[in-house]
Amino acid sequence: MPYWAELWPSGIALARVVAELDIGGKRVLELGAGLGLPSLAAALRGADVLATDWADDAVTLLEENAVRNGIVLRAERVRWDEPGLLLEGAPWDLVLGADLLYEERNANLLLELLPRLGARDVLLAEPGRPAAAGFLAHWDVEELADRVYRLR
Repeated sequence: MPYWAELWPSGIALARVVAELDIGGKRVLELGAGLGLPSLAAALRGADVLATDWADDAVTLLEENAVRNGIVLRAERVRWDEPGLLLEGAPWDLVLGADLLYEERNANLLLELLPRLGARDVLLAEPGRPAAAGFLAHWDVEELADRVYRLR
């Protein structure tokens, strides 16, 4: 099974929250997009979206899915430890992520990266991975839906 198949439940939960947001014209970044459901939802709401993932197959699949559905967004391969493209686009209005904390090293990279992105809002869908509690302790957390959090 491809790694991104695990993202479906969290990605769906985050996409449902994004689908209700007034984000037309906002600049939105999705980290670890995988299938990119939150990015697709944001683009459908009128946002200018950059969806990113480290895996070429995930980026290709997301691009193909967007084209098939007439959705305009950008998808790029980006590693969090090489965030040049992400920082060039900063500040972002909204940063999205679903099930990103599946490894401790991801939590550490995100703790360093997220403040550098200058986002007004960060929305994270987190299904309860072991690294989540320590990561979330660094933020003012508001639960928007079941396991979907706004970080400030």
